[in-house]
Amino acid sequence: MADNSVINFLKYYLQKLKSFFLSKDILSFLFFLALSSAFWFVHSLGKEHETTITIPVRYVGLPINYAITNSPPREITVNIKDQGVKLFYYQSNHQSPISIDLSRNFYQKGEILITSDQLGGRISRYMHLQSTTTILEVHPDSLLIQYERLSVKTLPIKLISKIELAPQYMLSEGIRLEPSEVTVFGEKKLLNSLKSIPTELLELKNVNDTAMYKCKLKLNDRLQYSAKYTRVSIFVEPFTERKVQIPITNINCPDNLSIRAFPAFVTATYKVGLSQFNTFSPDDIQIYLDYNDLKSSSQSKQMLRIKNNSSHISNIRISPQEVEFVLEQK
Repeated sequence: MADNSVINFLKYYLQKLKSFFLSKDILSFLFFLALSSAFWFVHSLGKEHETTITIPVRYVGLPINYAITNSPPREITVNIKDQGVKLFYYQSNHQSPISIDLSRNFYQKGEILITSDQLGGRISRYMHLQSTTTILEVHPDSLLIQYERLSVKTLPIKLISKIELAPQYMLSEGIRLEPSEVTVFGEKKLLNSLKSIPTELLELKNVNDTAMYKCKLKLNDRLQYSAKYTRVSIFVEPFTERKVQIPITNINCPDNLSIRAFPAFVTATYKVGLSQFNTFSPDDIQIYLDYNDLKSSSQSKQMLRIKNNSSHISNIRISPQEVEFVLEQK
């Protein structure tokens, strides 16, 4: 019962408040209040006022092999005077940066001074100031830009990647980077410490087709680069296995000795892309005995060594993996 009494009490007073605010007298009052506020606002816009506008600054036109060495202002504050309606226009239409073009002749070291007259002229053109608008103050009233020529070094781009190919697929050729090197500008000491420019991590899974990716370089804020991205081309194709008979060769053997291996041939099994299946050359895979391994060995058997001379071949396995040998005088 107590809960119902509270609810009925609230409903009663809410109804009273609703009737009060919807009465003709209150609605008339609110209407004339809004109308008078509008007249006051329009009248205010017709009077002269002062306002301060903050303009962001962007410095452009500096050659890539130069750097600004001081800290010129990143924004300019302008105090102007005019009718309120015009000031309202200036405040609402100048949010983009003003560009300070530094295009000119540069030397090993130097500076550019933009005087107060020059800066005022640029601000007037940027803001499209009308004849009735007066600039009262500009802060700062001038700009000093100091710069110097940077050292330069061309460095290779190093791909940082984690690439997983789909089952039964392999790289058909090396991964290409374009560009594969980048020109870097900066302090000589910092440049001398660099051997390459790494990319951000390129992580790919289940790659089963040739594709190209745009990969961002890892950039140092203290350096400038001729490129910020490299295009990574990855060439893949299905692979198969092939078996070939390969003779065993000898290396580092003295002229007065010869090495005889038993057997003299081995079977090599390797992975190769379908496009390269029929392009095998006898020089692609070398199976050999090294005399330097044999001369100090007390065993009659020796493990064979494998050398892969082809970029199209991978995962070479041989049978047998070791052979018997005999050293003979010539």
